[in-house]
Amino acid sequence: MASTTFLLDVINGVFLLPFFEELTSPWVLATMIGAYMLPFTLTQIFGYKYPVFGVSSQLEPIIVSNFRFFRRAEDILNEGYRACKDKVFQLRRADTDMLVLPYKYVEDIRKLPNTVASPTVAHVHNLMGSSTNMHIILRNNLHFRTLQLKLTPSLKLLTKPMQEEVKFAIEKELTDSEGRWVTIKPYHTILDLVARVSARIFLGKPFCRNPEWLEISTQFTENLFVSLVFLRLFPMWTHGFLSWFIPSSYKGTAYIRKAKTLLVPEINRRRSAEIQGQVVSDKFKHTLLSWMMEIATPEEGEASALAHLEVVMSLASIHTSQMNAVHCLYDLLAHPEYLEPIREEIRAMVAEAGPWMNWEKPQFSRLRRLDSFMRESQRFNPPTLLSMHRVLLREARLSDGMVLPKGSHISMPVNAIQNDPEVTPNPEKFDGFRYYYLRQGDGQGHMHQFSTTQDRILNFGHGSNACPGRFSASLEIKIILVRLLMDYEFKFKHGNVRPPNLRAHEFIFPNPDAEIFIRRRPASERLQLY
Repeated sequence: MASTTFLLDVINGVFLLPFFEELTSPWVLATMIGAYMLPFTLTQIFGYKYPVFGVSSQLEPIIVSNFRFFRRAEDILNEGYRACKDKVFQLRRADTDMLVLPYKYVEDIRKLPNTVASPTVAHVHNLMGSSTNMHIILRNNLHFRTLQLKLTPSLKLLTKPMQEEVKFAIEKELTDSEGRWVTIKPYHTILDLVARVSARIFLGKPFCRNPEWLEISTQFTENLFVSLVFLRLFPMWTHGFLSWFIPSSYKGTAYIRKAKTLLVPEINRRRSAEIQGQVVSDKFKHTLLSWMMEIATPEEGEASALAHLEVVMSLASIHTSQMNAVHCLYDLLAHPEYLEPIREEIRAMVAEAGPWMNWEKPQFSRLRRLDSFMRESQRFNPPTLLSMHRVLLREARLSDGMVLPKGSHISMPVNAIQNDPEVTPNPEKFDGFRYYYLRQGDGQGHMHQFSTTQDRILNFGHGSNACPGRFSASLEIKIILVRLLMDYEFKFKHGNVRPPNLRAHEFIFPNPDAEIFIRRRPASERLQLY
């Protein structure tokens, strides 16, 4: 809770005021100005020769243009896209100069091997990895292989445990009052639900209900994004120094230590049991930790590193599912005309497939109205405005002869591309069943899903490096929303206006302090569980 308050202060500028008020020494001011002017000068001499957006003039200090991007990233990216729809443009940020590529290069970027254009190096850079404990994923690709080769093919086996954990969490955390409206903050309520479900997948029982692990997985995520939003305001060379002074940075490190203290003995216990020929319990067999231990090479399988990876992968799982689920709930309250058709679809599935706890993964996949609403909600509220981020480890030549220099950072303005009227007709209109109707076209049944990528719908990336956890996130969100929408009524606490999103750099967050009313629906209207 304290972390989200700090995040709000950073985004609103409250935290920065006393910080800058301390910079009264002429020597300090001169040093800071010099530090910002040096990369600006080097950029003018050696930088890319592409149109620059987000600056008022070529002489503007990068501290000014960087803060402008922090507050107005969407406007800047849309302006660049409109002016350079089929051309490259660039952004000047304190952490790097970013080349923003048009969608015509999607296939070129998709085909570049990771040894040439690295998404992992880009991801670590984007999350300020050396200051936020994300650098662990640079050691190897065990996390990616485990998600792609083990977790996604096993979702059928994980559906029931996920349902059980949602049932447990809802009974534990949400009101059972039918007559009285109760105030909740969806951001935090859904965070708790998502963290519990993710823990069930990652660790199994009983660890998924361990309060210490739930605190580690949620608070590491919260503190990382606080650190990230703040540190991105300053040049890379200052991050090591600044990390000593922001609580979220050393709290994140402390949570990694706690995770190792908690998980390393369990990892060693499981290995000892395996050596002794003991049969692995079903409650441990189908978990991310067991799969990581199974496919890790001797170099990758050190217990401390596996514990660290569990925290990092929890971050990705929790962040994606929580953000999308909260946005969907806000959008359903803002567009209540979609609620009853979605409930009717769920009731029809119960009539066909039986009680909710009997459902398997295919039943959730067939909730096409809900899936469409999730995709439309994500179009209006993407997790990031930039995707397909790569760092060039070697020079690369694209199909039209364009050369990407070694060391360059590239990305694509995914939200501007998707909201181009050529891609999405009437993009300013929220149409919750837009993709539901598109899927009714010939040969379109498996297209236009929340978890599918296309060459101009890139929220999850595209190709072999697309987010490997998007299928589990889609299933997890649906399991949670089905229970919430069928068992509870919701309404905004303050009027009928959707809580505004928080925007920082290219990132978009649902409002963490927004409150809504909730009450339980009558038993006759609730979801049949058994």
